[in-house]
Amino acid sequence: MSTKLQTTSSAIARSRAAGDPVAEANARRDHAAMRIEVAIDKALAAAPPLTPTQVKRLSGLLRTGSQR
Repeated sequence: MSTKLQTTSSAIARSRAAGDPVAEANARRDHAAMRIEVAIDKALAAAPPLTPTQVKRLSGLLRTGSQR
């Protein structure tokens, strides 16, 4: 597990142990975002450069939360 994911995972555990449901929900949201970030970084590192059209399409997915 990457250091970034360990940090966000630890935040979930701390907020859960503290019994703070709002902080836990925020920590879970942050962890999900970090998992997406790590996956994107990994995919981009292994792929050839994206075209501007591909970047625009992928950016749109992130902006809308993939809601169509």
